[in-house]
Amino acid sequence: MHVEFVSSVFDDLLARGWLRTDHRLVAVAAGGNERDLFVRLGFTDALLTNLDAGEAHDHLAPFEWQRRSADHLGLPDRSVDWAVVIDGLHHCRSPHAALAEMYRVARVGVLAIEARDSLLTRLGVRLRLVSEYETEAVRDHGGGSGGLDNGPVPNHVYRWTESEFRKTIRSADPTGPHVFRFLYGLNLPYEVAGWAGWGGRDAAMRLTGPALRALTRIFPRLRNTIAMVALRPAQRWPWLDEGADGLTFVDP
Repeated sequence: MHVEFVSSVFDDLLARGWLRTDHRLVAVAAGGNERDLFVRLGFTDALLTNLDAGEAHDHLAPFEWQRRSADHLGLPDRSVDWAVVIDGLHHCRSPHAALAEMYRVARVGVLAIEARDSLLTRLGVRLRLVSEYETEAVRDHGGGSGGLDNGPVPNHVYRWTESEFRKTIRSADPTGPHVFRFLYGLNLPYEVAGWAGWGGRDAAMRLTGPALRALTRIFPRLRNTIAMVALRPAQRWPWLDEGADGLTFVDP
């Protein structure tokens, strides 16, 4: 977790009043990093979920932990205030389905911090400076986990764009206009993971790091990390009406 950027995103949402420390959160693909973040920011009610096979999660106190799949959380509709994921959707078989599931259970909104499909990222993949499949994570977990659905098969690193996020949310809930917000961070892999096996790529990233920082300060949308926020609609589209059986179409 790139702590500085993630903290700045939460600070932004708290300052706007969209997010409150007394809100109930569900965090997908979560663990100790999310626990430390929520404690530091003063949140009091959070459910941490992931596919970890282990049973001892005392280190996540004071928050509750449950073994749940991101694309089937098993929670009632709108039963939490916010659904949050930090670097977890790309481990899912269908990142879009997992995002839609998060939206389903959230009353206020969703926050997803993921890799961004930027021009620089695509160039990095072509030059083999950036991974297309997350072999490093599986290697770092001893070859038994850290990949697709937290298993041993290295997952494809799915990278998002703003358009994909908007279309996924609007498809999940076509009842009214959403509020979207996007924030951008630069995540240089050697600063976060320290994975083995990077070799020359690690040295190349360290050499180009200062130049990348300077360039992305001028053009922030070139950054490779994106925080994507969606709030539920505050009003319905004019072609919808609330009836006894729920929403119905009103012919203009």
